[in-house]
Amino acid sequence: MLTPTPSLARRAAHVPLTWSDGVPAIDHHSHAGYVRPGEHIHGYDGYERENAMGHVEANLPHAVYGEYTRAVFEHDAAALGRLETEWNIAKLIDQSVLFQSTTVHAAALAEGTVALFGDRSPADLAVASADGRRTDFLGLYDKALVLSDTESVITDLPAIDASIWPHSRYKPIARIDPYLYPFGHPVFTERGADAPRFRRIFGSILTDQLRLAGLEEPPATLDEYLDVVRASITRRRQEGYVGLKIASAYVRSLEFVRTPLQDARIAYTALQAAAQAGSALLPAQHKALADHLVYAIAEHAVELDLPLQIHTGMGHSEPGLKLAGANPILLEQFLDTPALNRLRVILIHGGYPYGSYLAAMSQARGNVFVDFSWMTYLQEHTLHRMLEEWLELLPANKVMFGTDTGSPEFHVSGTRRGRVALDAALGSGRASGLWSARQAAWLAERVMHQNLRDVYGFDR
Repeated sequence: MLTPTPSLARRAAHVPLTWSDGVPAIDHHSHAGYVRPGEHIHGYDGYERENAMGHVEANLPHAVYGEYTRAVFEHDAAALGRLETEWNIAKLIDQSVLFQSTTVHAAALAEGTVALFGDRSPADLAVASADGRRTDFLGLYDKALVLSDTESVITDLPAIDASIWPHSRYKPIARIDPYLYPFGHPVFTERGADAPRFRRIFGSILTDQLRLAGLEEPPATLDEYLDVVRASITRRRQEGYVGLKIASAYVRSLEFVRTPLQDARIAYTALQAAAQAGSALLPAQHKALADHLVYAIAEHAVELDLPLQIHTGMGHSEPGLKLAGANPILLEQFLDTPALNRLRVILIHGGYPYGSYLAAMSQARGNVFVDFSWMTYLQEHTLHRMLEEWLELLPANKVMFGTDTGSPEFHVSGTRRGRVALDAALGSGRASGLWSARQAAWLAERVMHQNLRDVYGFDR
């Protein structure tokens, strides 16, 4: 574990802000308040270990890595001890943390950790950041919002207790992915644990939503299931959820093809029978049913006036997400469906390495927007260049700031770094004469909060 040194912690903090200085932020995409099912509360160092999993996976036999990730999920201390003795996994993690030390991820983690907990030893920081989550996670996140001048966040998480996480500051969105796979997924035979982790999360959320409808399993027919799904989304809207999200790039392609109702009914019946018999789920039927459900839910979102976020571009730091399947170009058929022309869609994460595609798709469609969440603590110069490209091409109402983190540490540093990158892009446009000073200041306000307010109707 590397010490988050003061030099790292000061680097972004000492870059003076210009256009975004004093402009309150609204974080378009966050995971504030979220702990994955089965996950232990950890401190800042947990993000170092999480980012090391690609290196660990690449240095263990495939079957051993699968055994290790299962043992971590199940908190199987005996299995973890045996695997450590046999494979020295801690050494692999330490190696990866060292290799990560030159990345923006490492610098941003150091900056945010020191900002929240002071310049202390790594061991003290690990304890303090874990204790802060256990004893008063809301208070810790509120502190991060204050330090970063953030008014509120839109947070992606399975469920939220508004009595603990007030919707005035923590506004939830709901993933639609759990509804797309009522009978689970075909057997996963490829590398990594990221895709299986998303599958487990989707399954857990669907189980909870079915139980709220008084069901222990999906109903007998697709038509009944669609009624359950629509009622679930409507109920969540009434509970304060402000939007929806598709994260399915982690488990399948973003190419959603409209499937006729009758074909979807046949697929539903076949998948249900296979699940009940313990047989393999056929991929073609699995895709056909999910494709039909995406369109049905999107049309329901139009009726409920709910915006829709869609994950595009790269995934986490281990195999799982297929980059070719996360290409936003694959969404063209979905986005150009006439019934969805009023669905406000936000293509998130900057779509790296497809950022130019995101801009082109947004430029051609008045209902499609882009955000640069996640990039704020993963990339520095790339984000600066991409914001220059986006802001000179797109109308002023199209671009949104976000962090894509459930970490208070990354929220502080990611917001600061997002402001620095935005200011640099605006400064370039101002220096070239593209924008007046008034226009640059206006764009800073649009990007940091007003575009989000308009898309989500917060000022209505």
